[in-house]
Amino acid sequence: MRLVALILLFLFAAPAFPQQAQAPPAELERVEQTLQTLTELKAKVAAIEAQIDQLIAELSERKGAIQNHQPVPFGGISDASAGPADPVKPKAVRCAAITGKGERCTRSAVAGSRYCRQHQVAHQR
Repeated sequence: MRLVALILLFLFAAPAFPQQAQAPPAELERVEQTLQTLTELKAKVAAIEAQIDQLIAELSERKGAIQNHQPVPFGGISDASAGPADPVKPKAVRCAAITGKGERCTRSAVAGSRYCRQHQVAHQR
């Protein structure tokens, strides 16, 4: 009796669980091509992300350099190795006088004046 019940169950249950149909070869090939294309695109995205990370790092360095930039002193010569000016020593100011050749005097001005010692005397007369 059990054997008959199992056979009947098998006969009636078999149509309820259809076997998986084999995919046509054209569809299988298309799926494989799509997977290959997606794998290639994934590799390209990874390369682009690496370039973006590199550009972000470079821009961050440039931003820091711009933020830390100090103005160049008169004459356009910057001494990057020099630290901040000594707070006790006043900053030297260039003489404002014009020489006989029509050029600006190259000497340092006297403290509290716009002129060097020689031109200060000349401008007092």
